[in-house]
Amino acid sequence: MRYPVLVSLFVVLASGCSNRDDALPWDLVSENIRADLAFTCTHEADHLPSLDPVADQIFKYGRHLEKKSGPKDFNNIARYYRIAAAYGHYKANNNLQGLLTDGSASSPDTPGEAVDLAGQLIKAGVPGGYYDMGHYLEDGYGVGQDADRARRYFRKAADLGSPEAQYYVGYLLLPSDKAPDIARQMILCAIDQGYGKAASTQGMDRQDHNLFPEAVEAFQKGVEAGDSQSASLLEDGFKAPPPTQIVNYMALPADPERSRRYRLIWEFLTDNDGRNPKLPDIDRIVPLPPTKLPPWDGTFQWQKEQDAAVPPQKPSDQLIERLAKAKNLDPATGLPLSASKT
Repeated sequence: MRYPVLVSLFVVLASGCSNRDDALPWDLVSENIRADLAFTCTHEADHLPSLDPVADQIFKYGRHLEKKSGPKDFNNIARYYRIAAAYGHYKANNNLQGLLTDGSASSPDTPGEAVDLAGQLIKAGVPGGYYDMGHYLEDGYGVGQDADRARRYFRKAADLGSPEAQYYVGYLLLPSDKAPDIARQMILCAIDQGYGKAASTQGMDRQDHNLFPEAVEAFQKGVEAGDSQSASLLEDGFKAPPPTQIVNYMALPADPERSRRYRLIWEFLTDNDGRNPKLPDIDRIVPLPPTKLPPWDGTFQWQKEQDAAVPPQKPSDQLIERLAKAKNLDPATGLPLSASKT
């Protein structure tokens, strides 16, 4: 059976974890963490707090700076994210963690700041915070390495609706000697939330069981969600390889035009990697058989929307100063004033 590579593998996701003396301030000591594998699909959107409109303005400008082409000042971008995150903006928090952990932005204590940011999300009940903390515990990044506690955080994130956690936990349970039925429930829940990697994994799992129509449908959902691997697999599938080519065989008829369109989609997705492209118009570009192919001009709805978007206005220095001062942050960095002076 084929599986994508993850950071690490661990197997018994139902195991519990006793109270620890070195528990984090937001640790899962008193919560009723399920010890069974039973899973009920929950969507992340049902657990996300509302966003402060002023913080959202700050976040959107920082995101604009991060996504625009050309050289980037990641420390300046991090400044905007820090200030927005201080006002509970979970998207800014998540993006800031990414800049810190990949080394793009600097910090007096990068691991400590990343862990604190995950803790802020956890305190706010944001599912992704539990997922982030699970990885920090798994890797020993900024906290003591603890695989048992990491498992609890991953499972908590999945139960709260994090599609990343549902995919992560689900694929670890997918092997036949684990809990494949529970795994597929988690993966399907992640797919339902538009998580492309989950759709790709579901498609490969269905291929492995010779359930080719289900595999093709899963890959199509993956393409819609912006997963380039799904597009590549469908490109090859519509070349009608022989059954001996198990990676690409999907019992599809040869269709050069469909294959060509999936190739163009793959190129579009890979060219925009890191910008979170989507294909809500996939069925107007290359619907699955037996629907006939419509005419297509080679354009993508997502790209049109990006091209038409008006760049957000830069927040005034006065606004940044006021917001930073209210949270005891350095307006030049977004860091706590004490940290900025060290």
